[in-house]
Amino acid sequence: MSDVKVVRYLLANNANLIAVVPATKIMAGVVPIATVLPAIAVNHISTLSRNIVSMSAATVLATSRVQVTVMAKTYAEQKSILELVRKALPNTNGSVNGITVDSIIPDIAGPDLRDDDAGIYFQSRDFIVKFQESP
Repeated sequence: MSDVKVVRYLLANNANLIAVVPATKIMAGVVPIATVLPAIAVNHISTLSRNIVSMSAATVLATSRVQVTVMAKTYAEQKSILELVRKALPNTNGSVNGITVDSIIPDIAGPDLRDDDAGIYFQSRDFIVKFQESP
């Protein structure tokens, strides 16, 4: 799950974002139920590895979809944090947390959702992460 590792690392090391959402609340996978908001979940959606004829290369280019879900106490906070997330994941390339990244590109933004009983506002944004992985 190198894609999630890259995205979580960039989010948890972005000064503007962690001023609002502590790095400990930017989580790979599911955010626990009792977590005090705001919080961010980073999840792997899908990966397509580029097949090559020789199939003997040490690494191949993989294209993954990663979903970043912002959970907040208010609608305004949700929108503000989602914008910080977008800015924290610019079209990046190079080595990120030990992984060779070709690019990170923003993709689909999901719908505004809320759970009135729990007092949670949330929305997801997908990112396309292209990186080198071992076959």
